[in-house]
This record gives sequence, structure tokens and C-alpha cells, in this order.
Amino acid sequence: MIDNTENYFDDDALESVDRFETMIKNNKPCYFDVHEFENLVDHYLENHKLAKASKASDLAMQQHPSSISLQLKHAQVLIGRGEEIKALTILKKLKGIESTNKNIYILIGNIYNILKKPQNAKKQFDIALSLCYDDKEDLLFRIAVSFEQLGLYELALPYFIEVHKLNNQDPEILFEIAYCYEKLQKDKESIEAYKAYLELDPFSDNAWYNLGILYNRNNQSLNSIEAYDFCIAINEKHSKAYFNKANALALCEKFEEAIKSYIEYLDFDDDHASTYSYIGECFEKLEEYDQAMIYYENAIKEDEKFADPWFGMGLILLYQDKIDECLIYLSEAKRLEDKNPDYWFALGSAYSRMPEAQKAVQCFREAINLDPYDPTYAITLAEFYHQNDKKEAAIDVLLESLGCCPDDVQLQNNLAAYYMLASDSNAAEHYLRKAMANPENKLEDIFIQFPELEDNNKFKQIIKANQ
Repeated sequence: MIDNTENYFDDDALESVDRFETMIKNNKPCYFDVHEFENLVDHYLENHKLAKASKASDLAMQQHPSSISLQLKHAQVLIGRGEEIKALTILKKLKGIESTNKNIYILIGNIYNILKKPQNAKKQFDIALSLCYDDKEDLLFRIAVSFEQLGLYELALPYFIEVHKLNNQDPEILFEIAYCYEKLQKDKESIEAYKAYLELDPFSDNAWYNLGILYNRNNQSLNSIEAYDFCIAINEKHSKAYFNKANALALCEKFEEAIKSYIEYLDFDDDHASTYSYIGECFEKLEEYDQAMIYYENAIKEDEKFADPWFGMGLILLYQDKIDECLIYLSEAKRLEDKNPDYWFALGSAYSRMPEAQKAVQCFREAINLDPYDPTYAITLAEFYHQNDKKEAAIDVLLESLGCCPDDVQLQNNLAAYYMLASDSNAAEHYLRKAMANPENKLEDIFIQFPELEDNNKFKQIIKANQ
């Protein structure tokens, strides 16, 4: 809400406050002039004493019922009391009497925002702006903030931009512009606004931190790391910067540096379980499995209901072909978070190495059902069928997945291969032609996955005919 109260009170105003409170205490009526009542209401509103503001306003209406300025204050109090419709009735009458008073339109705009009618609020605020002949910058800013506080960033942004046009040396405005763009997911514009802000205020840790998030969100991990480094250099206690920096380093596969940053974050973080798990994952990527297991175990000690470390330990045991042990951990991860397709997929991979074909298929199927738009699950199940001489079942699985991912090149390549192995050269050519139309397709991948096609002259002829 846009506040219309002043931020200062002179000695006379404070004397009025003392006299008013004495009146209330002694229950003896006193006379106050219009200016005194204005100061009283402003004082109590600014100090969040709504009950006393109401008493002052009600008495003001009794003593000066025709005063427009006091009717405005009364409307302001009514808004504070949640009586917006009563306030709106007063303000509409005042608008007919004093149509050039911008404060009337500001209060009407506030009411429309409270009533969740922001477009109506905008119309009133714009009228107020057209009647504002001094300090327009301040009114624009307050209107923008009123929309921003309601999460209406698209409405707030143009007002912030107008303020910036009037004063391009105020870093606070640039920060608000950047923030609005960020909330509207206009990352390119947000990045540019934060960079402009940092030219005016290079020692803002929060701006560097927000910039790091935006870079990371736009796959600019190296820029993100640099931004987090600046943030930490300015404020070494900005805990989330350590964590986000570690994540960005991990994305860049700089796992040793990521581990260091995660460990620094442990000094701040109360939720050690997730941080230990991330460290374990980094050691896992470095194939330092003993260290990874230690950190995953630490994570479980911190929170035994946290699924990620159970999954991480299960994967390491799967890599080491310790199937019986890995099933214990993977099953626990799945029990804790049974809607995670990766957990079902890993379980399927474990069962596929045992004489548990039906369990493997069930797990792969569950992964596909949970996330049909990740073709990896269907491709792996098809390969499992292929290894068990069930080419038709492999084809059916891939066709089903192709319905969700019609442009996936690997699905098309694999279908071409399976159809060729099933001696259906027409279908093989159909899917191979689709795959070859994609410039990202790598034909050599087919022969890596299906070495038995290396000597298939018919398949090579189809490739040559479509090149």
C-alpha cells in the first residue's frame, strides 16, 4: 500500500499527541484544529497504533465533518481497519469535490489493490501521476513497490523503469528492475540490470549472489562461480554463496573444488545431511568410492529418512557389482521416495544382473511410467529385452517412448537397428531416414551399440542410399 503519511513531527505536533492522550485518559473532550488532527492520525498510523488513529479520526469527523483533508485521513484509517468499501464510498464523493487531488486517487488505487483488482488500481495511480507536478520520482517508486509487494512484477516493472529514466544514478532502482526481470524469468534483461547496478555499487554481496543464480540458471557456470566468489569476498558469511558455488563447480566437473566449497558451507549449514550427500556424490564422480561412502554414511546418520545418500551408496555398490548389498540401499531409497524414476531405474539395473528378469522389467516399467519423457529408461528396457532375445518387445517399448519423444534421435536409431535385426528393412529405413535428417545424429553410435550390424550389407546400403 502506498503510504501518504509524513515521516516527521514537530514539537507542536508532539504536544498535540500528549494533549490527545491526556484527553483519552481523563475522558474529557478537547478541541483540535484540522492540522492537529492530521498530525495525530499520521503519528498513530506511522507507529502502527490503529486503535488510537481510529479514535483521533472519529473525533476529527465530529469536530470538522466538512474537512476534505480529514476525510482523506478517515478513509486511510478505514482502509487500515479493513473497511475498504466504506473508504471507497468516501473517496468517490471526494473525487467529485476535489478532482485534482492526487492523494484521493492514490488511496482508491490502494483499495483496488487490496480488493485484487490491480488493473483498476493502475488506472487510479496513473491519474495520480498525471496530477503530480513535483516529486514524481517518489510517487512512481511507491506505486512500483505497491505492485511488487503483491507479486505483480509485470505491473511494477514499467514504473521502476520510469524512475530510472528520471534518475539513472540510483542503484536501488536498478536492483528493483533486475529483481522484477528475474521474477518474470527474463534472465537476459535481469543480468544486464544487475551488471548496471554493480557498476554503481560493486560491493553489494546480494547483487553478486543474485547474478550468480542467474548465470547458473542460464548454463553459464564459470560466470556463476566468479559471481559467487565476489559475493564471498565481500561477505564471507554469505552462506548460500558457498553452497551455490559448490553446485556450479560440480556442474563444471570441478569436483575437488566443489568438495572444498561444500565443506566450507558445513560451517554455516544446519542441514548437514544434504551437504554430506553432495560431497559424497562429488567423491563418487571422482571414483573415490571409499570417501564417497563415508560421506553418504554421515548423511544417513544425520537424517536416516533422506533418500539421496541411500541411493548414492546403492549406486557405488552397483558399480562394484555387489548386487545383493546394493539392493538393500536402492530398495530403501525407493521406499523413502517411491516417485523418483531414477531410483526405480537403478533397481531395474540391479535386478537385470540377477536371474530376476520379471523384477527388472517391473522396475524399468515403473521408471518409464513416472517419467515417460526421459527416453533413457525405455532404451535400457529395450536393450534388456534384446539381450533376452525379445526383439519385438524391445521395438514395442521404443515405439511407446517415441510417442512421448517423437524427435529423439537415439530412439529412431535404435528402432532402425532392432527392425533391421528383425529383418524388416522397410521399417528400418523409415526410422533411419528420420534419424539421419537430424544434423546431430551420429551413425557410428549405432555400430557401437549394435556391433552385429557392422557386417550387415543391407543396413549399410540403406545408410548409403540416404546420405
